[in-house]
Amino acid sequence: SRTDARVIAKAISSFKFVVSLVVWYDVLFEINMTSKQLQAKELDIRGAMNHLDETKKFLVNRRNDTEFKKTLVDAAEIAVNLEIPALFEPEPTRIRRKKKQFAYEGDDDEPIRDPKDKFKVNFYFAVLDTAIQSVEERFTLMQKISSVFGFLYDVHSLQNKTSKEVMEHCLNLEKALQHGD
Repeated sequence: SRTDARVIAKAISSFKFVVSLVVWYDVLFEINMTSKQLQAKELDIRGAMNHLDETKKFLVNRRNDTEFKKTLVDAAEIAVNLEIPALFEPEPTRIRRKKKQFAYEGDDDEPIRDPKDKFKVNFYFAVLDTAIQSVEERFTLMQKISSVFGFLYDVHSLQNKTSKEVMEHCLNLEKALQHGD
């Protein structure tokens, strides 16, 4: 138990862990705000789509080197307060050589040796990519729902539409709600 505690204490007192906390805090804070807005009783489909679009834009804008550097600055401030050295410790890596079987085989990509770049690629960008994909899936589902039901949420705009347009919306709704015959 003592050994396990030492390993855990060492892991959570590393700069990599502090940076991870800052990244997760920023991403989850934005997603939590959107989640609360999506649960509001007054929210309609268009408003939900706008909130999801803003969240996606936030996440996409975070996925660059400049924002990563800002995250490192924020984490460095926390690390100073916690008396943790603000640097990424290199991990021991073993480079595996693969023998070429044929002359036309190309060289493999070089592994990332810099611990900061490795963290950026394997954690920071991976977390943001997953979050962006998740929001994108929900946004796409909302667009599908809006294409079928969206005209019902703005009844006043139906007065400005032709009867042909209203009939088209109704037929789309009928097709979406129809099951079999």
